[in-house]
Amino acid sequence: MATQDSRIKIKRSTVSGTVPTVAPSDDHTQPSPAWTATDIYKGELFINQADNVVWSRGDGGVFCIGGSAELTIASADVLTLNSTPLTIVSAVPGYAIEVVSASRKVDFNTTPYATNIDLQLITSGASTSVQAQARINSSVSNIICMDKSTPALATSTQLLANADLLVKVDSGNPTAGDSDITVYVHYRLIPA
Repeated sequence: MATQDSRIKIKRSTVSGTVPTVAPSDDHTQPSPAWTATDIYKGELFINQADNVVWSRGDGGVFCIGGSAELTIASADVLTLNSTPLTIVSAVPGYAIEVVSASRKVDFNTTPYATNIDLQLITSGASTSVQAQARINSSVSNIICMDKSTPALATSTQLLANADLLVKVDSGNPTAGDSDITVYVHYRLIPA
């Protein structure tokens, strides 16, 4: 087993959408070829603090370890989630967003949502293939895991490069309901 006995940094970025890059050489101290601020060694970590995404580099190049996001949706916005879906993870150029796991929390107020109560995570521009889903008609405050979707059909599109991950409800806007909802998602970025 070959090991490298040196200190590897954990690089960080506070700029949304920043992705690490493969370094042009194995030594950042050499003047040429010059390294950029996003170049990383094999085994080094890169954390994009703005997006909550962790990256590393292996023999095959840069890869996404994972990311997380949360979105609190006011009850007025829940009532328009079919006609006006909301972005929970913004597109990253050259990558598709794959949901690893998701949960939703209902902070119950007084009235449950009715009709069109299937909350979904879907890629913007994809066909109807949902990545995760859960119902929002709770009559108590609760947190539940969102179910991963069933496999996509042969003609479906589910993961698309350069596309946002959206929160929406199926069919039409919910009726009634006055509770805020928070959606939590763990995801990975797949080169596309």
